This record gives sequence, structure tokens and C-alpha cells, in this order.
Amino acid sequence: MTFVADFDEITFDAEHDGDLVRRMIARKTWIDAGWATVMIVFEERAKDRESWRPAKVTLLRMRRAGEGWKKHASITLPAVQATGLRVELERHAAVFAGGEGSDED
Repeated sequence: MTFVADFDEITFDAEHDGDLVRRMIARKTWIDAGWATVMIVFEERAKDRESWRPAKVTLLRMRRAGEGWKKHASITLPAVQATGLRVELERHAAVFAGGEGSDED
């Protein structure tokens, strides 16, 4: 996926030999002017093909291109790193609200 006309076209579900091997749990999109950030939470099947691995999060950075959106960048974080990112964002919430922030560790 490098270009989409609408964010509803973005899906992370994937099949292999008719079996669902990756499923999208949630998707959230933030749009600001000609840029968008899409967060996708998904799970992948474990090697045993029965259980699911811990969730991951993918962040897509999209740029407006004509009548649609073009992928500019992406990053996928495993569950541990995504949780760590959440903790750090909460710790620095005052900075995002326009208040005083803490220095780096």
C-alpha cells in the first residue's frame, strides 16, 4: 500500500493458504492539513497457527497527493515498545498541553 483514495482502504488483515495470519484490531487516523497519521493495532498468528502473538502497532505517515493519500513513512513497534512509548507520552503530557516539560533522562 503506497497510495489510497480513502483511509477505509487501509487494512492489515492477511491470509495465507486461506487462513487468517494477521488481523487488524483497531485503526485511528489523525488529519492535519495535508498530512495524516494512521495508527493500526494488529496481531499475527504464532507458529502453531492456533494462538496469536502479542499485538503490535504500526504508525503510517501519509501525505495528501491529489485526490488521495501517499505513504510517506511507516514504523512498526512490538507490544513492549508500544507500551513504553505510551508511558513516556503520558509522562510528558504537560508538554503537549503547552505546559512545562521535564528534561530527558
